[in-house]
Amino acid sequence: MIVIIAYDIASSRRRDRTARLLLDYGERIQYSVFECELTPPRLNALQERLTTMINTRTDRVHFYPLCQTCFGKAASIGSPYGLTPAF
Repeated sequence: MIVIIAYDIASSRRRDRTARLLLDYGERIQYSVFECELTPPRLNALQERLTTMINTRTDRVHFYPLCQTCFGKAASIGSPYGLTPAF
């Protein structure tokens, strides 16, 4: 399944660690948004890892699963994603 993962993490260190982890699971489409193709067990494993990495009082990670039909209807305007910002 395709899962869009978006995060809002207060600490730069945790934010960087989260981004590095998510790069192992999918493609960055915005600074804090990733598009990942995951099996249910792999999604569960990722959620467990992220739970141990973030501060659940100040940080938030959202998971938006998309069915293949919905993903097929997705559209983009602007530069192609896959470009990692240089910061």
